[in-house]
Amino acid sequence: MRHAVLAILALLVSATSSWAADVEANKQLYRNLMEDVWVKRQPAAIEKYLAPNFIEHNKNISSSIEGRKQFVAALLAGFSDYRAEIQIIVAEGDMVVARVEWTGTQDGPFLGRPATGNKLRFSTADFFRVENGKFVEHWDVVDSLPRAVAFGLVPPPAR
Repeated sequence: MRHAVLAILALLVSATSSWAADVEANKQLYRNLMEDVWVKRQPAAIEKYLAPNFIEHNKNISSSIEGRKQFVAALLAGFSDYRAEIQIIVAEGDMVVARVEWTGTQDGPFLGRPATGNKLRFSTADFFRVENGKFVEHWDVVDSLPRAVAFGLVPPPAR
């Protein structure tokens, strides 16, 4: 009986440390994606992180890896100082969640609009599901009002 209890405890400790390692690996995967794509400004790096069957739940962004690379390239061309700062990152199981603050100046054309010189600052909450070391799904919540104001689509809110 004593040996059975010890075996079960050893199994639990092993499973817990493996789960913790997976969670940390998933968080690092997200950090690496952000570093390669946004800090190093390499849209092609997306291929390393997204599974071929990747599903994007934000209907404004392509699910295809090629479409996503083109969107990132357009953002980087339209906002030469575009930056992402991870505010917090949390992971559990196969999910990684991050709150990110994005900033930039529209000093180039973007989505058919000429450069405006407008400053952009907004936040997102990103939810990624990881499978076999790759992101397979993404959901997000975007604070869209600051973007709409920066693009001149709506007037700034009254203070």
